[in-house]
Amino acid sequence: MEQNGIAGVKLRPVENGTACQFMTPGGCSVYEDRPTACRYYPVALLSMRKQDEYTDTQSYALVKEEHCLGHNEPREITIDAYRREQGLEEYDELARGWRQLILKKKSSGPAVGKPSKRSLQLYFMVCYDLDTFRSFVMSEGFTELYELPADETSKIFADDTALMLFGFRFLRQVLFGENSITLKQAAAEKRRGRVHEKSQQFENEAREKRATEQDDMYGDSLG
Repeated sequence: MEQNGIAGVKLRPVENGTACQFMTPGGCSVYEDRPTACRYYPVALLSMRKQDEYTDTQSYALVKEEHCLGHNEPREITIDAYRREQGLEEYDELARGWRQLILKKKSSGPAVGKPSKRSLQLYFMVCYDLDTFRSFVMSEGFTELYELPADETSKIFADDTALMLFGFRFLRQVLFGENSITLKQAAAEKRRGRVHEKSQQFENEAREKRATEQDDMYGDSLG
């Protein structure tokens, strides 16, 4: 993870090596469920979004490495045909919300500021732990604060893909203020009041602690 950035997940390689743990002498042991990066290789997907633009663009590059023997095959294929062949169209469409989060963070730069610890925790949960995110959305605290239509609620509780796409919307709202999920204003004001009260309590305790330390230092100097 980059400094002040957001977390990512990387599969652990084989012990004492760099090879993928799912590779076997017979080939990939999870080929049907291989991730997007593996489906693309040796093609690289480059997603870009300029700071003053609201849409992302895609470009492609060819990665040529000696161990990839596919380059030796006498075959020509277009990028579009290759993507269809590898089942990438659906993968790219569903992952676009995640890529947009990353691009928005990078293109916004310092304007977004340093993400809070809570924001980073929410990002990790939504992107990499759907079971916990589902429990979070079903929690009393979430339903008290956000208003969701009944049909949407039923769908995201029952379908992982719908939940993931909802999660991207939730993160855009939490991280970048793109409000698409109705906030219950009365509950939000009440929560802000509790947060402010707790903050004031911490400040008062810190102030009292500093005063006590100063008194102790003054007493020591007199002694």
